Amino acid sequence: MSQIIMKRDKVPSHPPLPLAVDSRLPEPLHAQLAEQIRWLVALGELKPGDRLPTVQELADHLRVHRNTVAAVYAALQEEGYLVSRRGAGTFVADSETTRAAVHRAALRDVVDRALARAVEMGFTPAEFAEAAAARARMHEAQQGQRRLLFVECNVPEIEQHSRTLAQELGVAVEGVHLDDVRRDPAAFRRRAAAAGGVVTTFFHFEEVQRAVGRAVQVVGVGAGLQIQFLRALAQLPAGTRVAICCLDRERAARVRNLVVNAGVRHVSMAAVGVDEPERFRKALGEAEEVYVSTAAYPVARRLVGERVRLRPYQMELDRASLETLRARLLETAGQRQARRRQA
Repeated sequence: MSQIIMKRDKVPSHPPLPLAVDSRLPEPLHAQLAEQIRWLVALGELKPGDRLPTVQELADHLRVHRNTVAAVYAALQEEGYLVSRRGAGTFVADSETTRAAVHRAALRDVVDRALARAVEMGFTPAEFAEAAAARARMHEAQQGQRRLLFVECNVPEIEQHSRTLAQELGVAVEGVHLDDVRRDPAAFRRRAAAAGGVVTTFFHFEEVQRAVGRAVQVVGVGAGLQIQFLRALAQLPAGTRVAICCLDRERAARVRNLVVNAGVRHVSMAAVGVDEPERFRKALGEAEEVYVSTAAYPVARRLVGERVRLRPYQMELDRASLETLRARLLETAGQRQARRRQA
């Protein structure tokens, strides 16, 4: 990153004006530089008649290719922000564009107050800028009707995970039952094509990808056990007989493996599904503690009534998967913004 001091032509000295570009950001360097100059005009830091550095001076200070700066200057001249005078240099234009841009200065107080608050909380200006840019891109994605379809095999987890995705990512999320995908793959493909993407858990990833085809991106996310569930199991006495119940035995066995992999090995766990009522009742009769997934809980309660204490548990989306999905959405939003500016 580099900073420069802007130059003025035959006017009193100007306070230092920061310009910086960062190759680590998703936006191209030319888009970063152009947007900063627009903002400096809007905020009154650059006024009509102010002279900008030459293309080579600015390229040297920012350590970018001169063609990058030349392209930015040319684009801003086309937009009406700048004007080139032969033999004199490049200046801020006195135009409708620059006068209209000044209206953006109303945001300055908002930004300043938010930045001051962030600094009070211990964040750096760079961290504030990164967070603000990320939220702005996520908001843009949401306003652009970029919705996601989330596919799962049971209603409780569809509702729970859809809420989590919407809250974490700031986009509209529509839940889809896997049975609906299986029932009419063609209709699902049409819905997927109209949406911004499809998300499902890794357990169903291959099936959903086959249903939607390769034209639409499907993203798999991990679903892990709630820490409260693991903590409760870890606190049980050694040798406690535990029944782990899900919609079917396969899912229950998968949950049991997750528990073991998490380090809880001192209890005796039986995996059972509510789709096998007799086996389910037998397992509960032998268990000292019974944990039932939220998806299977209504069926389990009907099978055993109120005489058995059932402890519900649920899966939650993996944090790393959410961050990966967030990064993909930010990248997509940045690409759309860049395409609009190029157009």
